Amino acid sequence: MKINKITSFSLLVFLSLSQLQAQEDLSTYFLTHSWQANRANPAFYPDYKLVIGLPGVYNDLFVSNITYNDLIDQNGEVDIDAAIAKMGADNQIRESLHLETISLGLRLGKLSLSFGHSLRFNASMDYPKTLPQLIWQGNAQFIGQQVEFAPAIDLWGVHEFALGAGVELLSGLTVGGRVKWLSGEAAVVTATDQQRLSLDTDPQIYQLTLDADYKVNASNSLVYNGLDELKLNFDFGNFNASQLFSKNSGLAFDLGIHFRSEKLELSASALDIGGQVDWTEEVRNYEIKGNYEFDGLEFAAEILEDSSDFGSVLDTIEARFPITETFNDFSTSFPTRYYLGGQYHLNDTWRFGALLYMENDQKETQLSTAVSANVLLGNAFNLGATYALRADRADNLGLNVAVKLGPIQLVAATDNIITAIQPRNSHSANVRLGLNLLFGKIEKDE
Repeated sequence: MKINKITSFSLLVFLSLSQLQAQEDLSTYFLTHSWQANRANPAFYPDYKLVIGLPGVYNDLFVSNITYNDLIDQNGEVDIDAAIAKMGADNQIRESLHLETISLGLRLGKLSLSFGHSLRFNASMDYPKTLPQLIWQGNAQFIGQQVEFAPAIDLWGVHEFALGAGVELLSGLTVGGRVKWLSGEAAVVTATDQQRLSLDTDPQIYQLTLDADYKVNASNSLVYNGLDELKLNFDFGNFNASQLFSKNSGLAFDLGIHFRSEKLELSASALDIGGQVDWTEEVRNYEIKGNYEFDGLEFAAEILEDSSDFGSVLDTIEARFPITETFNDFSTSFPTRYYLGGQYHLNDTWRFGALLYMENDQKETQLSTAVSANVLLGNAFNLGATYALRADRADNLGLNVAVKLGPIQLVAATDNIITAIQPRNSHSANVRLGLNLLFGKIEKDE
């Protein structure tokens, strides 16, 4: 087993599990009077006059088709062939990490105001099964076929400054909105209109033909000086104060509505409307475009041989596949997220709810649904459970809890507690942790 093959495959696919992110936060939405729920709907607001949000974190990871047990066998050894066998024709890795630093909320009668800062890291990788097959198993299995193998990568980090307001228009009916200024820290993304890489191997003379139209845009991150001098400077999950106010900037908007009566709550929100960042700082574009043919059995044998050293042909590939470097600005767009939910208050203790979530980006629309049950013990303790269908999987059992001790409130939630019980067999991991200071309780008669 060649170490270069393992390294190449791991860097392209499996090691990205520690870096790449999905967006939905289902469990927290049912804590409608918590400060964390305000991030999913700007019309949600705790029944307090002053709220201070202390540092918190939200992270969501989803990997389609394969799990840890598919990659690591019972003896603790890597079995990449077994993992490839479990993959679908198309595969996804998604992760979303929000580091929430500080936020403030102020309630003035029927008007509520909010301000907050967070550092958002989002990443995704869509890759066909043929990509790991080519890297790990070689392309002898595809002789006589034209194979598409281009991955789509979307990796970026931005500082988000949010200013929001909500107003109670009628008794129990609140509308809210939020404008978010975005300061881009770093990005590595494939151009949406240039994501084609296909390889064709002639069955008679083993002539290789590469049809390429593939482009990667980068800002403050990627430097390419050859296949053996590829540097990725992207500190995923690390705070960088120097990029608080960068030249990479953009805007996004949130809207929400919330109605509550003695027995019923109904709500809806749309997040990251028009979200876009224009990247202009330290920008580099790398492009390969054209149709390339390779004659000669010797070179073909180097590529096709399963036991060949993948790294030994990098120089040859680089010479035959010229990569063009330019310095043109580019933009990235945020997917718009929608929530539609409701809760029924059976009594002062029990609440039951349902939620529909939709995420819409340029490539696809994702739907998730959830039902919930929450028990409230006074103003100090709220415990809830959710059951969700997300990413076409039904094994999502979530928990959420809000505990208040004096002015301190701790909020914790997960959409999939099964991950903590069986991490080796899970396709997703999800957690939110938040800490708030609440002052000036507003009673119902106020």
